[in-house]
Amino acid sequence: MAKCKCSKNPRIVSNAVRGIANCANGCVDVCTNPMCGEPNRLSLMAPLIYDEIGINLCTTFELPVDIATTYPTVTCAKAKVLNATYVYGTGGVTVESLTGRPNCYGVTLSNITVDFALDLYDAAGRLIDTINPTAVYLPSDTTAATYDAETNPSAVALEIFAPYGYAVEEGATGNTPSINFVGMTTTNNTPAQGLNLYAIAKLLDFDVDESEATVGLTIILQSMYYAGYKVNSAGRIETPKGSIISPDDTDCIRFVAGNLLDLEIKPLDLGFPNNEQNLKNECNVNNCGQMTCDTGTPITAPTD
Repeated sequence: MAKCKCSKNPRIVSNAVRGIANCANGCVDVCTNPMCGEPNRLSLMAPLIYDEIGINLCTTFELPVDIATTYPTVTCAKAKVLNATYVYGTGGVTVESLTGRPNCYGVTLSNITVDFALDLYDAAGRLIDTINPTAVYLPSDTTAATYDAETNPSAVALEIFAPYGYAVEEGATGNTPSINFVGMTTTNNTPAQGLNLYAIAKLLDFDVDESEATVGLTIILQSMYYAGYKVNSAGRIETPKGSIISPDDTDCIRFVAGNLLDLEIKPLDLGFPNNEQNLKNECNVNNCGQMTCDTGTPITAPTD
């Protein structure tokens, strides 16, 4: 940044603006005359993924409604993750720096409560309703209904490269780590600097009679930080334009999309010297006087 001491209060101007505004170079002042056009390179504040690691889990859980009774026509379903909640500390989620390896952290995940949106469809593929079941993945209690030593254990320990550390809980005492969950609600659908967690669901089995669902879950831990980068531009995105007009090419569509009507036929000048009344004797009907019947055949004047 360049520093100007021309005024009482120092004004700091970016080097980019100062260079362009240098009239000795034949440039322009972008503060008064911004330049138009497309740049060759773009300066972006980009979210950079430094590291990530994922695991697959699976469990079966009961649904909050009796599917067969409440939705007798439902035959299939589709699941997606809306949110996941967890607490920090023993029996929950912990983040610890690794001794002698300050750029890496050990993250233990346990007791992750996942909120799903389960779309219910009939045999014709019509969406009947959406229900919101919850299930605990990685339950610390080995007697929990969703626990399975092989597919849904009590905890997993992950190691991740996070050279700039993690975010901390605002207002919390001490250096309490925070792992941001990226989901599909208006309060959690954005990534954050530090550590992020997100999940992708796949419905493996849907038992209508027992009102149970078996859902496989991919959980991904990610370290992410924002940084400014220059990237080559391939041009602006050309947004496809939608049309409210039917694609059917009919006479009515062409008429509605066309120009407004006007009186096209020229009135005759009956006075001397043009004597345009003689035009009445012409044999052919010109385009602007042409008529069309219901068969689409132009009507022409009879010949003598």
